[in-house]
Amino acid sequence: MSQQNERKLRLRIFAVIWSGILVIIVFPIIGILVSLLLDSILGLSIILPPPINTLIGIPILTCGFFWAIWANLDIFRRGKGSPVPLKDTQTTILVVKGPYKFCRNPMIFGYILVWIGLGFLFNSFFLLIGFSIIMTSLLVIFVKLWEENNLEERFGDSYREYKKKVSFLIPLPPKK
Repeated sequence: MSQQNERKLRLRIFAVIWSGILVIIVFPIIGILVSLLLDSILGLSIILPPPINTLIGIPILTCGFFWAIWANLDIFRRGKGSPVPLKDTQTTILVVKGPYKFCRNPMIFGYILVWIGLGFLFNSFFLLIGFSIIMTSLLVIFVKLWEENNLEERFGDSYREYKKKVSFLIPLPPKK
């Protein structure tokens, strides 16, 4: 392996680890703390009584982690990139298999489920509704304004065809 390829691999690994720490640990901790504080300030009541909230939250959270991790692994392995769209870490191969066969943004789908699962688990109305909507909106705006244009520039007609056949966010069977 050349030094250039070795350097890019190390950058990709670093990007996956760093983005994972942010998305799986830092952002949820901040979201949970802010949401619980806002629930208290705004007098928002619990969503469901324990243990029902846990019985609903854990499967949703688990499903979200599954989709997010599966998507990240496929981007790394098949796309030869990372979830961080920087020059040296962005995908070099258009990924249309695995979770990307069912929706173009399975990472975002997974993260949305994580936020919803955390909302139930922590019995936080603001985390379930407010934070989920805020994070989803920010991610969708980023993808629509920047990432899709970037992918069209890099992969051309292949990406445009893929867009026609595969759902944006909700996993569905691909169109023929």
